[in-house]
Amino acid sequence: MAVTGTNQQHAKTHNRGLVLSLICTNTGITRQQITKKTRLTKMTTTNIVSELIQSGIVTETEAKNDHVGRNPTILAVSPSARKVIGVTVSRDRVDVVLSDLALSIMEQRTQFLETESNESLLEKIKQLIVSLGCSMDEVIGIGVASIGQWDIRKRQLISIVNFGRVRELNIGEELEKTFHCPVFVNNDMNAATMAERMFGNGKDLTDFVYLGITNGIGAGIVTDGRMYQQSSGLAGEIGHMGIDPNGKKCQCGNRGCLELYASVPVMEKKLRETTGLDLSFERFCNLPLTPAVNEVFSDICEKIAYAMVSVVNLLNSQAVIIGGEGYYLPEAYVRYTEKLINEMKYSPMEIRVLKTAFGLNTSLYGSVCCVLNQIFAGNLPV
Repeated sequence: MAVTGTNQQHAKTHNRGLVLSLICTNTGITRQQITKKTRLTKMTTTNIVSELIQSGIVTETEAKNDHVGRNPTILAVSPSARKVIGVTVSRDRVDVVLSDLALSIMEQRTQFLETESNESLLEKIKQLIVSLGCSMDEVIGIGVASIGQWDIRKRQLISIVNFGRVRELNIGEELEKTFHCPVFVNNDMNAATMAERMFGNGKDLTDFVYLGITNGIGAGIVTDGRMYQQSSGLAGEIGHMGIDPNGKKCQCGNRGCLELYASVPVMEKKLRETTGLDLSFERFCNLPLTPAVNEVFSDICEKIAYAMVSVVNLLNSQAVIIGGEGYYLPEAYVRYTEKLINEMKYSPMEIRVLKTAFGLNTSLYGSVCCVLNQIFAGNLPV
C-alpha cells in the first residue's frame, strides 16, 4: 500500500512529539539514547532534534564527564521555548501556574474560594491567569484540572457536589474566548494520573492505578500505557466501590462504599475518637504510633487493600500510586497495604504500592500535563 502525504505528515508529527516528550521527561538525554528508546533511524532523530533546536524549543550542551574522549551532547528544553498555563480547582481554592515543557513551575498564584457561581469562579480563574504577567503569545495552551463531574468533550464542568452554584460551566470555551489559545480540561484525578504517567512514579509502568485519597476517594487508570478516559471523566470512581453490602448508606445510593471507611474526613474522625486529639490527618500521620492508633490505620489499610485487589485483578495493574492526602500515610502502612494486596491478588505478578512523586500537588502538575499530553501526542504544535 502506498504511503499518502497525509500519512507521512501524521508520522512526522507523531515522531516529533515523541522525541520532544523524551527530551522533556528525561534529564540530560542524548540523541543516541533517543534513537534507542524510539527505534527511529539515526537520521530521523538527528533531523527532528535539529528542527527543534532551530525552532528555539530545544537546546544542546556538552555534558561533563571524567573519562577520556569526547563529551556527549545532551538535550534539554530551551529557556526561550513557549510555556504552558495550568489551572487547578479544588474544594477551597484555585491555583494557577506557569510551567515550561519539562514541568518546571516558574510562577504560581492562588485564590481561596467561598460560595462560588459560574461567573465568580470563572472571573477568579481569569484574574489569576492575568496576574502571571506573561504574554499569551508565549503560551502554547491552558490546562484545567478540577474536582467535580465533567463532560470532557464539551469541556464543561457539569457540577461539583456541595460547591456553591457552579453548574454546567463551559470553562474550556470561556477561557479560549478570553485568552485566544487552546484549552484542555479534565477532572483532577485523571489529570494527576497524567502527571504520574508522564513525569512521576508511573513513568516506567504500562499499567497502574492512581488512587487519590481526599475528602472523597477517586482514581485514574492507565492501561497498556494509555489513560483510560471517558467523556464524563467518571471511570475512576473507586470511592463508590462497595466493600460491605451490609454497610452504611452512601450518598450515591449504595451501601458500604470505600469512601465511607477510608476518606480523609472519616479517617480523621476515627483517629480523633481514638486519641481524644483534635488534629489534622497530616498531624495524626506524624504522631508516635500507639496500639490504638495502629489499629485504626491497619483497619483503614485493610479496607483500601480489599477494594484495590478487585481493581488490580480486573486491570492486571502493576502498581497502585497513592496521592491526595493519602500521601501523608506513614510508610509502614503503605507497605502493609502492599503486603495485603499481594496476599489476596490473583495475578502472580508482584504489585507495588507507591506514593505520588508530587506530594500534594499532583493535580496541579496534572493540569499542565493536560496540555503537554496533547503536545507530546503531536496534536498541538509548539
